[in-house]
Amino acid sequence: MKIITIKGGQYVTLTQAAECYEVEVAWVREVYDYGLLGVGELFEEEPAIEAGMLDRLAEIQRLHNQQGVNLPGIAIILDLLGR
Repeated sequence: MKIITIKGGQYVTLTQAAECYEVEVAWVREVYDYGLLGVGELFEEEPAIEAGMLDRLAEIQRLHNQQGVNLPGIAIILDLLGR
């Protein structure tokens, strides 16, 4: 995976994140659009997320696939865990 430096931070594109976790880019985009992966930056016209958000994406994927939790439910769970 190629880490991109943008404004001094380390980022990965949504496509790279999807490839890393072997999921559809459209699903990662949906998670991103829902606001669960923080504020991203654009890299060559594609959204990129902070590399540190990859662990969060893995947790979101686990909650979705193994527990059957939808994105609104995941947002609530992550909010409660963050408190």
